[in-house]
This record gives sequence, structure tokens and C-alpha cells, in this order.
Amino acid sequence: MDFSFASLLPIDTFEGLLAMPFGEVWLAAAFLAITASIYASGIPGALLPLSFSSGALLGGPLGMVAVAAGALIGSLLMYALLRRGSEVTLRQKYGDRLEKLDRIAARGGILPIIGLRLAGVPHVAVTAVCALALVEPKRYALATIVGVFPAIALSALAGASV
Repeated sequence: MDFSFASLLPIDTFEGLLAMPFGEVWLAAAFLAITASIYASGIPGALLPLSFSSGALLGGPLGMVAVAAGALIGSLLMYALLRRGSEVTLRQKYGDRLEKLDRIAARGGILPIIGLRLAGVPHVAVTAVCALALVEPKRYALATIVGVFPAIALSALAGASV
């Protein structure tokens, strides 16, 4: 039995999907959904391969938009779940200790969050700290998309050039 990496990739399926009417839209929606679910579950190291693959199959701009939208949706979902959990349990137990973290987060703006994203701090850690510090959802969303978009763009453009 001949085994190769190429035998694992259903290239014929992708070519058939792209040949259908609105095939690129369906494939972009699939990348968005996959990225959102993986990013919401906190699986590390999946964003760049997804960006590269989307760039290779959809082209740079559409691949970037699909993965960036999926990353934002998944990130906000994880943020909402962690924030709800921190309000219910951790705030009741450690509320007095968390007030200092709240004050730091309130005056920090979006630059520290963007810096953590650009530095490659794991997504789960950044999201947990932001949820625990009660960072506003709009500020968190803006900082997240600005912080992860450069990596998504470079990886999608690299995939599109293949």
C-alpha cells in the first residue's frame, strides 16, 4: 500500500467544490466555520495552517477574510464563556484580589492585548486574562482582530503564492 501525504488530501473534492456555482463562497464558509470552532476550543497552533490552506485554495484576500472572521467569532465565543465562568465562580471567591487586575485592564487600552497577540502568547491565556479582567467585548474584539490579522495575512499570502 503506497502511503504519501498527498493521498490524505482530497484535492479532487476541493476542485469539484470550487467548480460548483458559488463554490468559493461555500469553501470560504467552511474555512470560517472550521476556524471558529477550532479557535473557540482553544486548540493551539491551528491558525497558521488554516490561513495557509485558505490562501492556497481561495486566494489571498478571500482566504484572509474567511479565517480572520472565523478567528474573531471563535475568540468571542471563548471570551463569552470564560467571562461568564469568571463572573460566577472566581469573582465570588477572589473578588477582592481581582479588583487590581480590573484597574490595570481599565487603563490599559488595546495595545497590551495587541502586543500579547503579536508576541505569540497562547490564545487561551490572552482570552482568559481578558475575560477575568472584565475587558469590554468591543475592546477585546478590536484588539484580537488587529493582533492576529498580520499572521493570518502573511500565512494566507504565502499559501496563495504556492
